[in-house]
Amino acid sequence: MVVLVALLVHAAIAAAEQSTIVFALEDQWGKTWSSSSLRGKPYVLVLADRDGAEAAVTWGEQLGKRLKDTVRVLGCAHLDGVPSFVRWLVRSSIRSRVQDAPLLLDWDGELCRTVRCVARVPTVLVVGPDGQIRFRYEGLPHGNAIEQVIAAVYPFMR
Repeated sequence: MVVLVALLVHAAIAAAEQSTIVFALEDQWGKTWSSSSLRGKPYVLVLADRDGAEAAVTWGEQLGKRLKDTVRVLGCAHLDGVPSFVRWLVRSSIRSRVQDAPLLLDWDGELCRTVRCVARVPTVLVVGPDGQIRFRYEGLPHGNAIEQVIAAVYPFMR
């Protein structure tokens, strides 16, 4: 029974890792990014809520340094619950804080719910050129976590 449950959990995780990611979100500057426009190239998506934001910035900086211009690294802020009348203020704050990279603004939390982000820590996804999620890491960028993500991206680098 325990073995069967373990196999089912493993199969569910493997299926989730192979799912196609679909989104169209604006970044902090108002540019729309969509999964369809990124198709054909691998990318890394770092998603986080407010509690995981600091660690997500570290993820983005570290991956950006390592991957340089070979693979795009996109951040995504889970902003569900932010009232519409203060969104301009939040966007302005994000613009002043995150200036060197696009940060997708998930105002309704749909993307974060779809990919089942974990609360309070970043969720890092490696997305293949076909739009399939090829690797998933949930947690802080410490130990060999960065190396795991780089290793997952490596087969797609040209």
